[in-house]
Amino acid sequence: MHTDLTSLQEDARRLQAGIEAVAAEMSAYENNLGGIQACALKIQKCAKVLGNNRIAAVAAKDKRKIMAELEDAAIELVELLKR
Repeated sequence: MHTDLTSLQEDARRLQAGIEAVAAEMSAYENNLGGIQACALKIQKCAKVLGNNRIAAVAAKDKRKIMAELEDAAIELVELLKR
């Protein structure tokens, strides 16, 4: 009987450790998903500004700033997708 209880206790510890590991992975996944969504929105915003023919031409200085923001968002997106 004692062996069965000890075995059951060890199984419970392993189960708890497994649940904690899954919870940590889900938390990281949710954080990554939020970051991916933010990057996608930033990329969409930059593409709209640069490709919108209805507004006056974007100044070269502003265009460089927008392209840098677009590049940063793309790099961040790639990093999030690697995780």
